Amino acid sequence: MKKTLYFEGAGWAEADTSKNTIGNCRVRTAFINNEGRKIYFEASAATIYNEKNKKEIERYWLYINHVFYITGDEDDCNNNRIKFDWQDLRENYNYSKEDITKWINKNLNCNFETIKVLPDLGGYSVHGENRTYNMMEDYNYNPELIRIREEIEKHFYEFEKSEGKEYPNFSLWVDAEDIHLLHLLRHFNGYNKHWSIRTDTNSWEDTITETILGKYAC
Repeated sequence: MKKTLYFEGAGWAEADTSKNTIGNCRVRTAFINNEGRKIYFEASAATIYNEKNKKEIERYWLYINHVFYITGDEDDCNNNRIKFDWQDLRENYNYSKEDITKWINKNLNCNFETIKVLPDLGGYSVHGENRTYNMMEDYNYNPELIRIREEIEKHFYEFEKSEGKEYPNFSLWVDAEDIHLLHLLRHFNGYNKHWSIRTDTNSWEDTITETILGKYAC
C-alpha cells in the first residue's frame, strides 16, 4: 500500500474550487515526519486569473495557511512556525495531490507517496480537545464504514425532502471517541432534537435512539 497522508476537508466539498482540484478547497492534517517531529499543516486553493481575461481562472496554487511544529506550546502556531519561500510556493506549486505531496516531502522531511482528502464523514478531525491535535497516523481509513455513514446521510436527506423541506438542514457527524457512533441533529421551529446511531450492526435503523446532547439546545 502507498504511504498516504490523510487530510481532513475543512472547506465546502461542493464548491467549484473543491471539485476542480483535490476534493476540498481547504484541507488540514497533523502528522509525524521522518525525524519524529509532529507537524500541523493547513492549506487552501488560491486562484490565479488569466492576465488578459480576468474572469478566466488560469490555475489554483498551493496557499499554506499554517505550518508549524506541534510541541505542546499553547501558541505553537506562532512560536514554532516553519518558514518557507512564499514566492517559490506561488510560482511552482499547484493545489494538486502531486504538488502538495512534493512540497511536504521536500520541505518537511517526509516520504509520502500521495495524499488523500477525506470526505465530510471520513471520521478524521485534526483538532482535539483543549488545543490538542489528532495525529493522522492514528487514523484508520475504512472505506466501507464511510460508505455506511454516507448511506445514512442520504437516507435522512431524502427523508427531510419527503417532509417538504426544499433544503434539508440536518447535521450528521462522527463521534470524537467512537468511530461507530453517529450523531444526528435535526432542526425544528424553535428547537432541535438529537439522535445516536450505531454503524457496527446489521441494521443501523434499529439503533436510532433519541438522546440528550447537552448542547445545541437539545
